Amino acid sequence: MMICQSERLTMRVLNHDDAPMILSLLNEQSFIKNIGDKGVRNLTDAKKYMDDGPLTMQKTLGFSMYCCQLTSTGETIGLSGLIKRSGIAHPEVGFAFLPQHCQKGYGFESAKAAIEHSRDKLQLSTLQAISNPDNAASIALLTKLGFTYIKQLLLPDIGSTINLFEKSLVR
Repeated sequence: MMICQSERLTMRVLNHDDAPMILSLLNEQSFIKNIGDKGVRNLTDAKKYMDDGPLTMQKTLGFSMYCCQLTSTGETIGLSGLIKRSGIAHPEVGFAFLPQHCQKGYGFESAKAAIEHSRDKLQLSTLQAISNPDNAASIALLTKLGFTYIKQLLLPDIGSTINLFEKSLVR
């Protein structure tokens, strides 16, 4: 099910056909360093990760992390969308792309589309985002998207200190 589109990307709900991309993405060194090791080691793990995480979140909350596809080719290149995490007051914008698709503007483009979807379709008034304090690229991207740094906090499920950002969607 398509959720939204940007200039170059189609964002849709994940499905089990996306397991190879999920397996690759979640085992990238940059993903493990900046987001965490999800313990996904094979296609069965990738399907379980989708079922227990994004697909359950989509069913229960009406939003999730979405599969990002290049509109021109249909190639799946990463994830972007919303996540609701314990310990964070509002839904968070998140994004992660396969390394060969990083630094091409897809993070900004997809997060901007997710923000617009959050405001226009989901009627959310506030979004938050978290970032590893050492992840300068994500911090710069969140700032460019209009997020404001709030504070550092320790999240029990992550086990490390993260930067918390926030953005009002009220016009």
